Amino acid sequence: MKQNDKTYVNIFAIAFLAVTVFAFILYFVPEKQPLNWMSYEDALIVAAKKNKPILLNFYSLWSEECKQIDRNVFSNDSLKNQLKSKYILARIVLDNKQNKMLAKEQFSIKGIPSIIELTPKGKEIRRLSSADTRLLYLWINDTTCNIINGWLNCSEAKTEAEKNNKIFLIILNTGFLQQNYKTHVLSDEKINLLMAQDFVPTYLVSSNKDDKKIIESLYGNLDSAPYGEVLLFYYKGKEIDKYFLSDEIFFKKDVVYNQYFGQK
Repeated sequence: MKQNDKTYVNIFAIAFLAVTVFAFILYFVPEKQPLNWMSYEDALIVAAKKNKPILLNFYSLWSEECKQIDRNVFSNDSLKNQLKSKYILARIVLDNKQNKMLAKEQFSIKGIPSIIELTPKGKEIRRLSSADTRLLYLWINDTTCNIINGWLNCSEAKTEAEKNNKIFLIILNTGFLQQNYKTHVLSDEKINLLMAQDFVPTYLVSSNKDDKKIIESLYGNLDSAPYGEVLLFYYKGKEIDKYFLSDEIFFKKDVVYNQYFGQK
């Protein structure tokens, strides 16, 4: 082989190596994180001490959509301050078998990017599986978690309702619907006022182990429970009605107000 040919081969080899290294860095090396994310286990400890909700982010180094949210949402200075003030921030990176099993078995994660909002005790409030930055901004600014976090647990709420001759209201979530319709119900001031007067509310979600046992005690097994987000009304230990939260409430909250909360 001539000297010139060897030179061209060397140049080509160096160029190919440079492109390969750059591609590896671009796709497999995580970008500088715009926020300081804790592990899920550490976040549970800190959240309990500070009584702050958890924002749990499921992330993959392979996902361009996850990196897009980091760039377009979590790198926004005003939003970063808001998130740090409101939440304990946790991230589960799906880069090993253990984390993948945790995401699948405990949280039923079926796609990324996914974000779950948890109470300080680790109970799921709602979730969002989307790379839509506009929707994510609206979702983060919602106050549903603050409302539900102030409610009694199921046993305490049931006792309180029977003691004060009120209706025991369970908001049940077994479907993990992305829309999370209860947000639109609970954000209504008129409904909130009537709930405080006439109802003792609690919240059950099937992703929580303790709640799952309660749901199974009510229906025999999880498969027999209503699917989705449902309002369950109990009075003196008996179920008196149920109402499935759906698109209808998104457009017309008065349906719930007039039919249920407007009258005992």
